[in-house]
Amino acid sequence: MKRYLGIALAVALAGAATAQEEDLLSIEVAIDGAPAPKQVNWLLPGTRLAPQVPAVQVELPRTERPEPSWEGYSEVIAFQPAGYAAPAPPELMKRLRWRELPDGGRVAALELHSQDAKALRVQFTGHFGRNGEQLRVYDPKGGYTFGPYSNPILNEDGTWWTTIIFGERIGLEFYIPSGVERPQLPELTGIGYMFAGWEGGDFEPAGGCLFRDVACEASWRDGEARGVTMLSVLSGGNVFGFCSGAALNRNPGDFAPIVMTAHHCVEDQAEANSTVFVWNFQNATCNGTPPDPNSLPRSVGSLLLKRYPDSDWTLLGSYEPIAAGWYLGWDSSSSWSSGSAATGIHHPGGTFKRISFGSVTSSDNDRCFCPPSQSSCVIPPCFRADVWSIDYTTYGIRPGSSGSPVMDGSRRVRGTLTAGPSDDCTIARYGRFADAFGNIRWYIFEMANPTFVNRAVAGDPGNDGSSERGTSANPFNTVYEGTFCVPTGGTVRIVPGNYNEQFRVWRPMRLERSGTSGVVVIGRP
Repeated sequence: MKRYLGIALAVALAGAATAQEEDLLSIEVAIDGAPAPKQVNWLLPGTRLAPQVPAVQVELPRTERPEPSWEGYSEVIAFQPAGYAAPAPPELMKRLRWRELPDGGRVAALELHSQDAKALRVQFTGHFGRNGEQLRVYDPKGGYTFGPYSNPILNEDGTWWTTIIFGERIGLEFYIPSGVERPQLPELTGIGYMFAGWEGGDFEPAGGCLFRDVACEASWRDGEARGVTMLSVLSGGNVFGFCSGAALNRNPGDFAPIVMTAHHCVEDQAEANSTVFVWNFQNATCNGTPPDPNSLPRSVGSLLLKRYPDSDWTLLGSYEPIAAGWYLGWDSSSSWSSGSAATGIHHPGGTFKRISFGSVTSSDNDRCFCPPSQSSCVIPPCFRADVWSIDYTTYGIRPGSSGSPVMDGSRRVRGTLTAGPSDDCTIARYGRFADAFGNIRWYIFEMANPTFVNRAVAGDPGNDGSSERGTSANPFNTVYEGTFCVPTGGTVRIVPGNYNEQFRVWRPMRLERSGTSGVVVIGRP
């Protein structure tokens, strides 16, 4: 997929003196939100490379809603299951029918159909694109096309997932450049079937709880709401769901592609790889017609930067630029008075954006979150988290809202949505930003510049500590992590060695060797 570029560097630049390490874990600071300088228009869908080439039609099994006994319902908590992964029919790639183009390249397409699917995704296994091969993923009904994608970041098992296409059909168009006699094509090994979401009837509110269209609140619609995104995520390798997230501002503000969500939405790197961020899924007018989600910009895949399970926080770095129109501010204060105003913006059930207004009622430590079928918090997937409790006076939250921000009266993020009582959508629990700040701050507050990288250090294997800060004393152990930390226009200083990484850098920055000798190689073992 169009997510990274392998590069090899051999640099011989002198290092610089480093400042003394300062421990600021307990600092309390606040940063206001800011509008993005411009939209990333190229993330909008385009058209097929060769729409004149007919696609091979493939009929998949019908998408069905699993029975209540399905294990997916018990293995996730506030992450509402909306789909499942299943093996693809065998040898689908052998059905491709190649057509030569005027430039000497070749094109072939598949269109997969599953009756009653709300959305589809496709899993491939194996490397793809090292000879310039490309994949475009498209909506056969509306023609919206995403890509071209090439050189995907693989999971440990060698698999990768495409972007999401909403509806019963997904199209796959492959291109092989002229002169490539032995193209590198992956195997199509899995299908993601979505049985719920986006049209709005699958997660209806309980007990008369209402949703408020964010477009009915113009100042929020044109401001902070433009930073909130909908996520499609694969959990545990077989359960698809929808969550919410938001782009975070940082100091200095440079609009790096940093996205917050809940830890129970994205717990590890495999789940981060599977993320698709769908941007701008909101109405233009109050209670208007929602846009076709296939017409919206999206970013595919992410790097898990930091997590803090004890308050249900995950911080992600998008593999691609993000189409956020706003970057939310935040406040790391550990106090938030009872009765203070609270506002949440979210995507309930994977539908268009809503807004909720209420107030803080309490701050709770080690609150237990379990599926309805379990009562003991010591049995997975139950977990405990430090949360703010919010009482929404009129409008509420639902599954799919998980990971969305709650903001205070200054419109600064104070938490990420963890869950709420299953029988009352007006009460919500938000994992406290203040608790997570000690881990995630190295990416959003006074980031190290230069940012140091040293492959020889242990780093932070679980990405759940503060041992990687980008400083000379606490460097990152991968270059890619450093590229998300460094301020735009800054320097990533790399200790010589081989860094077995492949990625694409979207912001201006300088990569240079640390010290006066040795070679830095990126892209080889």
